[in-house]
Amino acid sequence: VSGDRGILVIVEGDGAHELFEAEGATVLRSDEPVTGTHVLGAIRAMPHREVLVLPNGALPAQELVAVGVAARDAKRDVLLLPSACMVQGLAALAVHDAMRIAVDDAFAMSEAAAGTRWGSLRVARERALTMAGTCEPGDGLALIGREVVLIEHDVLQAGRALLDRALGLGGELLTVLTGRAASTELVSALRAHVEHNFPHVEVMVYEGGMTSDLLQLGADPDAVGRLMRLLVNGKVDPTPMTTHRMGIDR
Repeated sequence: VSGDRGILVIVEGDGAHELFEAEGATVLRSDEPVTGTHVLGAIRAMPHREVLVLPNGALPAQELVAVGVAARDAKRDVLLLPSACMVQGLAALAVHDAMRIAVDDAFAMSEAAAGTRWGSLRVARERALTMAGTCEPGDGLALIGREVVLIEHDVLQAGRALLDRALGLGGELLTVLTGRAASTELVSALRAHVEHNFPHVEVMVYEGGMTSDLLQLGADPDAVGRLMRLLVNGKVDPTPMTTHRMGIDR
């Protein structure tokens, strides 16, 4: 992220902080509850004339709209993008192009975020009634979006079921952010499940460090198309991916 346009992202966890910051974004942590006042202060502290905000589900829509109205003035334009979680935020940031005008950049990033199906794996902390039934402490909870869709006594089994649902409608790339409590054994077993049942899917795993989820995942059904756009925009160097060179006549 460079020039007169900045990206503000709201994230949870040390790993996610480093991941987004490495892409040039300004990071606002949400390990503790974030308010509109926090977001407004972070926007006003940025030196950029144009600011794109990836809220990643940290604030309700009405509060975000109020922040946007308060942050805009003659010196700064602010655009709020519809990223509902951090994996959607990663998808959006991957297609960011500072050479485009702000509205076109925001549209492309919003499209990438909205096109990423997402879910999360959690461990129930208390007995509670969910859309999928009643869970007990220690149960594995599989969520698609913000709704619990499956409860399993075995957390690994809940994770496998979550992957089946997320990838059952197709997908070329699976992005996984691991939480602080996610064990290496759990992550390896879930990766093996994808490799065995969805061999066409590329899996990218990053350390997130969040405490709210064991892991968060996003399935991108148009990863190849997005890669081509990144190549056209010059954001990806194709040299490491080149295996053969042919003449035009071939």
